[in-house]
Amino acid sequence: MNIRNLFPDKIALRLDEPEQVDMVLGDGARDRGALADHISPIPHLGAGVAYVRVETSPDPVRVRAAYVSDTDIRAMTAEHTVGGEAA
Repeated sequence: MNIRNLFPDKIALRLDEPEQVDMVLGDGARDRGALADHISPIPHLGAGVAYVRVETSPDPVRVRAAYVSDTDIRAMTAEHTVGGEAA
């Protein structure tokens, strides 16, 4: 994983194995709390969840991006358009 060091900031989304966390985020990241192998595969629980490690700190941070389902998008489209055009 020598190429890993070319990227100063690292992001781990859901991973399958505990060993993969250290491969992505750097040695000891899982021991410091990056449990990317525990992120749920169920969309409303795990979508958008990641662990980030920035160049200036060895400690990973859990983050979550907003998740908007297809159903939510259709509802917003219906509510905010008139006849298929923006209101």
